[in-house]
Amino acid sequence: MSAEILLTVEEAALRLKISKHTLNRWRVTGEGPPFVKYGPRLVRYIDRVLDDWAAGRAHRSTSEYGRESR
Repeated sequence: MSAEILLTVEEAALRLKISKHTLNRWRVTGEGPPFVKYGPRLVRYIDRVLDDWAAGRAHRSTSEYGRESR
């Protein structure tokens, strides 16, 4: 993992074009991308993992959305 680029919560939120508040909430509920936690307040996101997570949420139509949970 030493070659991975780690992003702060703020940087990850900017990259995903969402608010920091939303990213924090997703981390609590488990809805968001995987993260690395180094301590009680030190959270980082791996840039490649963010890209993979976002790509995995792509859909061709609204009828496809939610199929994975069925």
